Amino acid sequence: MQHVVESSLMSTSSSPQIPRYRTTLFFGPEVHETHADILYCVFNVKKRSWKGGIQLVVEMAQPDVSRFKRLLQFESWLRNSLRHLPPEDYDEYFQRGQDLLLQYLCQAKLQLALDGGLRQETTLLSHDELSEELEQAIQRDGQSFKQDVLAELDIPPVEG
Repeated sequence: MQHVVESSLMSTSSSPQIPRYRTTLFFGPEVHETHADILYCVFNVKKRSWKGGIQLVVEMAQPDVSRFKRLLQFESWLRNSLRHLPPEDYDEYFQRGQDLLLQYLCQAKLQLALDGGLRQETTLLSHDELSEELEQAIQRDGQSFKQDVLAELDIPPVEG
């Protein structure tokens, strides 16, 4: 949106807000080596005021992931969204959709931590942190999570 000030000497425009943090998925989702019910993604996080970035592990407990999927009705929705695919492609897309959702859940949890003021020394968001807040975010933004999964899979949104 552009704002112009009526003046012969000056015009101004609002510039887009620059995010305080830059986050990039490094890898994941992965299963924890010693706790099979813990999944995680690793992100590179850089704040403009930090001299360097950090790698941050975002953990999710499998029971929470299952609860979030039920809340979103994710698996039935994904099956419906992929129903037009040839049978030989279906399983690959379904698994990729599951992985993408977990990445988005981890990213949303990371965003909650960033909004709360993440310190540069932080290297782990444990599976038992921010679960209630993430559930609220899913209730609020669940449809956008699903649409992001479809966009990443290059699948057009399903009507009805």
